[in-house]
Amino acid sequence: MYFIWLILAFLCMGYYIICAAYAGIHSSFIFIWLIGTVGFGGLFAMRFLTLHRIFLVPVWFQRIVFAVCIAGFAVFVCIEGLIISKMVQPVQYDCEYIVILGCQVRGTHITKSLRKRLDRAISYIEAAEQQTGDKKPVQIIVSGGQGNGELIAEADAMRQYLIEHGISEERITCENQSTNTDENFRYSMKLIDNPQAKTGIVTNNFHIYRSLKLAKAKGLENPVGIPADSDSILFINYMVRESIGIVKDFVMGNFQK
Repeated sequence: MYFIWLILAFLCMGYYIICAAYAGIHSSFIFIWLIGTVGFGGLFAMRFLTLHRIFLVPVWFQRIVFAVCIAGFAVFVCIEGLIISKMVQPVQYDCEYIVILGCQVRGTHITKSLRKRLDRAISYIEAAEQQTGDKKPVQIIVSGGQGNGELIAEADAMRQYLIEHGISEERITCENQSTNTDENFRYSMKLIDNPQAKTGIVTNNFHIYRSLKLAKAKGLENPVGIPADSDSILFINYMVRESIGIVKDFVMGNFQK
């Protein structure tokens, strides 16, 4: 039975190699799979050494490690369930505002994840106009500052992409100071006249749950999710990263109003 730890270690290493080959070794957060390889490998080694009486690990220590693993797995499953619950909710097409959350820009070029968000926003706008007859065009806020390796702010790159794809410049407002999701909403709130207005949050599907929690904490009273697709190869990596992000925001009190 303890060989399951060895199998998990090999799976983590295999997935790391796939992610590194696909997106590069500096791709966001894939180092966690190396940590997983070492962690599961260590658990296997502990049981192997104990069962073969090469090195006797104290029983009390084994029980503590086992309890921590079970508790961590239970928390992880619960968080993943919350993430998935917001990925599958139907989209509402009567928003007064939509906030498009930024992510990495390479130089001045839109990355794949950000393009998925922008394309989803465009398809949402077109569908909303068909349903409402364009009587009250949705106002667009693009949110994202300038980070390392970015020659322009994410918001400016997003604005240019939307204009190039037929969205009127007058409908777009830029928030170009934020450096994380919490700041996305803190600064975007200043650009929304009515915090009670239904506001669509456009981001990748795995990111919807945390984004809605942060939006409400920053004062948006009626945020709704507009999920974009995610990269299929990196999806597992994103899901694990997001669960850790949710724990971090909870511990830091970012979900509190």
